[in-house]
Amino acid sequence: MKFISILIIALISSLTHAQEDFNPKSILGHQIGTEFSRHHQVVDYFDKLNQAYPKTSNLIEYGKSNEGRKLQLLFIGSESTIGNLEKIRNQHIHPSKDEEIPIVWLSYNVHGNESSGTEAAMQTALVLLRDKKEWLDSVLVIIDPCLNPDGRDRYVNFYRQYASFNNNPNVESIEHQEPWPGGRFNHYLFDLNRDWAWLTQVESQQRLKKYNQWLPHVHVDVHEQGINENYYFPPAAEPYHEIITDWQREFQELIGENHSRHFDANNWLYFSKEIFDLLYPSYGDTYPMYNGAIGMTFEQAGSGRAGKSVILANGDTLKLTDRVEHHVTASLSTVEVSFKNRRRLIQEFQNFTKNITYNYKSYVLSGDLYKINSLLDLLSQHDIKVRSPKEGTLIKGWSYVSQKKTTYELKSNDLIVSVDQLKGPMVKVLFEPKAFLSDSLTYDITAWSLPYAFGLNAIASENLIPGEKELSKTEKNHSTPIYLMPSGEYKTAFAYVCKWNSMESARFLERLLSAGANVKYALKAFQLKGENYTPGTLVIARGENPELNIDSLIIQASKGLAIEMSTCQTGYVEKGNDFGSSSYVKIESPSIGLLAGDGISPLNTGEVWYFFEQHLGNPFLMLRPNDVLNRGLANLDVLIVPEGRLTAEISEAISLWVDNGGRLILFGSSADNFMDDFSIEMNEIEEEELSEREELSYMITGAIYNCEIENKNPLSFGYDSYYTLRQSASNYQLKSGHGVFELAKDAEPVSGFVGSKIKDKQGGALIAGQERFGNGTVTYFMDNPLFRGFWHSGLLMVANAIYLSND
Repeated sequence: MKFISILIIALISSLTHAQEDFNPKSILGHQIGTEFSRHHQVVDYFDKLNQAYPKTSNLIEYGKSNEGRKLQLLFIGSESTIGNLEKIRNQHIHPSKDEEIPIVWLSYNVHGNESSGTEAAMQTALVLLRDKKEWLDSVLVIIDPCLNPDGRDRYVNFYRQYASFNNNPNVESIEHQEPWPGGRFNHYLFDLNRDWAWLTQVESQQRLKKYNQWLPHVHVDVHEQGINENYYFPPAAEPYHEIITDWQREFQELIGENHSRHFDANNWLYFSKEIFDLLYPSYGDTYPMYNGAIGMTFEQAGSGRAGKSVILANGDTLKLTDRVEHHVTASLSTVEVSFKNRRRLIQEFQNFTKNITYNYKSYVLSGDLYKINSLLDLLSQHDIKVRSPKEGTLIKGWSYVSQKKTTYELKSNDLIVSVDQLKGPMVKVLFEPKAFLSDSLTYDITAWSLPYAFGLNAIASENLIPGEKELSKTEKNHSTPIYLMPSGEYKTAFAYVCKWNSMESARFLERLLSAGANVKYALKAFQLKGENYTPGTLVIARGENPELNIDSLIIQASKGLAIEMSTCQTGYVEKGNDFGSSSYVKIESPSIGLLAGDGISPLNTGEVWYFFEQHLGNPFLMLRPNDVLNRGLANLDVLIVPEGRLTAEISEAISLWVDNGGRLILFGSSADNFMDDFSIEMNEIEEEELSEREELSYMITGAIYNCEIENKNPLSFGYDSYYTLRQSASNYQLKSGHGVFELAKDAEPVSGFVGSKIKDKQGGALIAGQERFGNGTVTYFMDNPLFRGFWHSGLLMVANAIYLSND
């Protein structure tokens, strides 16, 4: 017994010694806030911190970034809390009267070049473990030190490479001028702070798995803003989404009062109730809000231009140590307020879903297999429950298509999503036909309803519609792929026929082309074995692929894809043109280039990049604008230019390439570079000099419109209807060529804010179109069909532009 006692004393002594000797400088090589730490140093720091405080902290790795960097969470609490994490989680997720510990989640550095956040995370964690035992006896704190390690290291590596030895605070110095694309974005150049709801990126997907396991009571998203701004903290600005409760508003006030007390004591300037609202659902403050938490954004002056020190417009010098200290103070103040209001936080979270009023209680979704399953995949990641319907049941509700009340008969392949679940408030936010605006001055888009984003038909019902079987991502109500042919018939097939109606069809095509298959698409509709096939249908004839084992190739290429495919024993069709007709056009495997670099939008570049690699699986060449002049474009069939500005010399070289047969795809404002050459023009809208609020009358902030479609152009193949998400009031027109997707002359938005001065000036606006130029083709996407990777209904349009020619 004496030996055991001595051993215990030795262990306690060792632990105490480890805590006393914990020195950030010995791990990082510098004191926190005096240098920018690379991500591997941050990982090492939290490993060592956890080792020094093993009983009051728990460190987990929850995933890896696109570039393989670790994503970590540090749990901080009392010995009892850390020893009973699963019990505490279960008492919270399954509401219990025994729940006593509120959960505060602090997230840092979602934008990579807002880099004081991660430094502050390290200091906040140390202060909590070392000095705040009273709080930790009653609060569990979860710290995510870096949500975007790829972007952070991009910034830190740049800064360390170019920073002056003595840190030049002059904002014109190179260390304050990040090169393209900057560190804000992740590997695919996505803004992770706008991806919480859409989950396009691997960092978001992995983080949300853990977030949904814990559903914290409080979530803080720590940011930086322009160098001449003061510190921002809540209360947030209007508009607040209508489901935000009185308690959530009240807590924001409590946070503001407590933060101001600490900031006043240090004579630090700050502001609140401005700029940062609580509406768009895909932010690190709003998404938690709609899941019952108190979601908040903190914004410190700095970001990529600040470096370690920078001279401000007022002559003061802002240092990295200042930025870190401000964030640490706000972080600790948040835990303090949560500690003081711990019982109320628990009670109000448990009552959250009971306090929401629902205009619509169920949503019925119908449409193509791929679209249904894509939506189901997204909802399953949000832990939103979905059910299959009782076929034949008649329901009444609001139709998203007709924009009026209707009666609908449920089909077996429909989905039912209802609000009678833990994620009910999130269902309302993601599916509601129109979001209520308490103020039209917003920080982001005002429309995002998922039925429009996925191109699905939807009915919103005021009643709860009973469902049958609950569906999940791994248990879809369809098997894939779909072969509409008797077993064994493919061995004698004259041709395979695949409907062109989704990105699954496009991925199938790309796999065939990569294998060297001869594939054609139908310019006109036809009928085969009583089945109607629309333009765009793929035809793979055995006789045109004599060197390939076409049957084996078809099976491999279709593996895992939800495609609608059949066989035929003859090239003679019942209606329309036979397969030997010139109305079936061979699809060539294109050589594709994407411009990326100075003057080009990183976000739009990333959307295209992600589309090729993650949706299509298509190889492409990424090149800088100057490569157009230095290397030429002769080896490319297709060139994509994201939004941005090009020099006149580069634009002229691209125009000459198109004239010689190139296929150019332009996104948004990139069309402005070619107005002197092509037939694109813009109807100017004259504006007066106005205040910020008055300017709203000339703005569109993410409004959804229904499009008119010219369905003979291949750009429209696979589309019966299309809803576009407009973010600009600019009305572009084509003087010649095809306006394939346009707004009606009397166009009205189905959702979202449109300013009064430009509402009647959207008629006939070009959304997407094509024109011939010399021997080549120009495709225009004036509204971005790849917006943030979540506007799924636009994906096939881009595939059309790549593969299907309008010759």
